[in-house]
Amino acid sequence: MKNIKSINRLHWITRIIGTMMVMFTLFFFIGYLIEGINKPSASFNVYTIILFIVWGIGLLGILLANWKPGFGGILSFISFIIFNILAAINPNPEAGYSFILLIFLLPSILFLIVWKLNQAS
Repeated sequence: MKNIKSINRLHWITRIIGTMMVMFTLFFFIGYLIEGINKPSASFNVYTIILFIVWGIGLLGILLANWKPGFGGILSFISFIIFNILAAINPNPEAGYSFILLIFLLPSILFLIVWKLNQAS
């Protein structure tokens, strides 16, 4: 009984962290779009669009993991790994890679842990 409560508590903590990260990202995305509207010179190249799509799939995976921790956790984990690899090999010489982006793997890993613990119990 105590094990089920611990798993349930971890699941809710993971849901809260994941939802907060999705909301945080959406606020930045909306700001980025508003800035793009105000500065017509800002352009999206194919590489940026691919990064946005992969990032969006990762966020969708986090939201999906609220109901299906296994599928959503795997989807978001793979998407964020691909995003980090693509961001690290960015062809733009002015752009730098920040390891802080790896923090977005946290909810994915936690959802996968919750999924495994639910299978074990």
